Amino acid sequence: MVEMPLVEMPSFKPMDYAPHEFTVIPSPKPVAPSDSQEESSEPSIDLPAIQGLPGTDATRIKATEEKPTEESFIKQAIDGLPPVGAVVTTTTIALLAATAALVAKPFSDLILKLIKPTVKKTVKKVSQLRGKPVKVDSVWQRRLAQRDRNRALRALRRALKP
Repeated sequence: MVEMPLVEMPSFKPMDYAPHEFTVIPSPKPVAPSDSQEESSEPSIDLPAIQGLPGTDATRIKATEEKPTEESFIKQAIDGLPPVGAVVTTTTIALLAATAALVAKPFSDLILKLIKPTVKKTVKKVSQLRGKPVKVDSVWQRRLAQRDRNRALRALRRALKP
């Protein structure tokens, strides 16, 4: 019998709809336009004057385009940078993660080489105890497994040597 861990299963609780429990809130009445506002049939549009076109006042034209200065670009670039503390923290985390990954890779390979043959042997013993027919490895396969075990142990001894 397989035992299941005691973990809450995800669930969905639908909304309880009870129309008799609702209260109706009256909506506010629309406000009529006051008499003080004049409603004109034509909207007034103030268009800027364009030089060279007849009927326009050239004196109203102003040069509103300012050329961006080099200082404004530098200020925008500096304003867009994150604070120094955030940069240092992020860089430190990235360096530690990369170093840990580089250091952990050889050790994980070594441990895998040690554990894999042991697990294989254990699985064979358990299947033999259950009465399953065990497939006999060839001499070549047994030599290969023994070579892998010996190399893994040798590498472990070298790694743990002071």
